[in-house]
This record gives sequence, C-alpha cells and structure tokens, in this order.
Amino acid sequence: MGLAAPAAPPLGIQLYTLREPLAKDFKGTLMALQKIGYRQVETAGLLNQDPASFRAALDAAGLSVPSQHIIPKAAQALMFKMASGAMPVDEAWAQIDATLALDRLDTALADMFEESTVMGNQYLVLASMDEKLLESMSGIQQVCAAFRRAGDLCHQHGLKFAWHPHLKDWGMVDGKRAAEHILDNTDPNRVFVELDFFWAAMVNVDVPQFLQRYTGRVHLGHIKDIAKGVVIPAQGFKDFPEIKDEYFEDVGHGQFDYRAWIPLARKAGMRYFFVERDYSPDPLVSAGRSYQSLRKIITG
Repeated sequence: MGLAAPAAPPLGIQLYTLREPLAKDFKGTLMALQKIGYRQVETAGLLNQDPASFRAALDAAGLSVPSQHIIPKAAQALMFKMASGAMPVDEAWAQIDATLALDRLDTALADMFEESTVMGNQYLVLASMDEKLLESMSGIQQVCAAFRRAGDLCHQHGLKFAWHPHLKDWGMVDGKRAAEHILDNTDPNRVFVELDFFWAAMVNVDVPQFLQRYTGRVHLGHIKDIAKGVVIPAQGFKDFPEIKDEYFEDVGHGQFDYRAWIPLARKAGMRYFFVERDYSPDPLVSAGRSYQSLRKIITG
C-alpha cells in the first residue's frame, strides 16, 4: 500500500488584511473569519487589545495564533492609528519601521516574548528592516549577525525566528540575492523564512527554485495574488510606491499559479499558509474568496 497523502493543513490569515474591520469590531471580525473557515491567524500588532483580551477573543472564535509579526510596544499605538484611519498608512509605517531597527531588535523581542507567553505562538517574524543594509555585503553581514542573535534568543524562549522578505531583500549583491546571502550565512535551525509569494514574484524570483534550494527553511507563507493585466518589469519592481493598491487581488482570481506553487511549498516544508491582501475594497469579502480558492488548491 502507498503512503497516504499528508492531511491538508488548517488555513490561516494575516490579520493585517482585516486591520480596518478589526479596529471597528474586533470580536465580530474574528468570529466572521471563523465562519468563513479559517482556524489560524497571524498578527501584526494587538490593535488596541492587551494580550490576554486578544487571546480570549481568539479562543472564543476558535482561532489559534501560531505566528506573530514583531511589533514592539513602541509601535502598537501606531498600528492601531493606521488601522482606525487616524494616521495615513505611509506615515504610520515610516514610524513603525523606526522601532524595528536591528540595533533595537533585542528590545522588540523582549516585548514579543512577553506577549507570546500569553498568545501561544510558535514563530516570531521580522517583516521590516533598514533597506540600505540589504544593498551591500557589509550591511548584509550586520543583518546576518542580528538574525543569528534573534534566532538564538527565540530558541531560548521556545520559539522560532523568521523573517519576511519584501522587495529589497531580493536585490542582487555580489552575484546573488540578498535573501540568499542571509540564508547561506545563518543557522538553518535558527533562522527561517516567511515566503510572501507576491513580493517574491514582484522581483521575478524563481519561486520553485528557491523552495527547492532552501527546503526546510521556509516554514511560513503569505498567499496573495496579483491582478490580471499587471505587467511585472523584466528587472522587477524596485520600491513600494511602484506597487499600486489595485495591483492586489484575491487568491485564485489573479495571475499566480498556486496550483503549482502550493504543492512545491508543502514539499519544501511550508507548515503555515496565511492568506493576505495588503489592500482590499472589502477585506471580509476578500478573505472569503481567497479562502475558497486556497482550500480547493490545498485539498485538490
């Protein structure tokens, strides 16, 4: 008899997708996600909740939170201001990014360790850093040193450290991508990747090749799509302002071939699949459409 296919993993969603509905109706939005079918979430800030109330609302909705993005205490109010519309997104992120400087990473992690004890996380994910560090080998060496320390600190607290590449993380430095330099110079048992398929595709990363080369390092994924008709430049997009809000699309309704990518990702060791859509005219509708598409792909 052949081996049975591995069971389909529960599907999750990055709550940044629902930041505006959550700011208006926190508990109701979590319950709506549960009704759609989601069983896991990934957080990006506590959205004006304390860890205990956040965890209680998740428990009530039957949702677990295996992963959190690293948002230190100094940035929590900024995240909520952005979600509630009290601060423009670009302005908020400029200030949030300043709290995530690598020389402050120990402090940020200390905040997260305190939260994770309550929330029950397995992973802490860094999704921002000074992009200038990614443009030279000396800068990349600083990143690697910070990531090694973060990986060790997380391990000491029973957690795993991962980082989420965006655009500049994939830039070419001395013949290969910055992300590859980082992975090749950090401990494969301490530093992991949250692969955002959208951002990788924006710079024409060979996704199947990357998954194969770094099998065992890519534990988490952000699953989102690009609108039909958007043309990715041959050299890739260079900076965030080039990516317009209307470029984002619900999973399965855009251009990406997730029917090919998801099986490769699972084979490479991806354990958690978080739907995300950075900008949506109706986040809950997007959450539902993306769930239906991804569930069919995962179970198909």
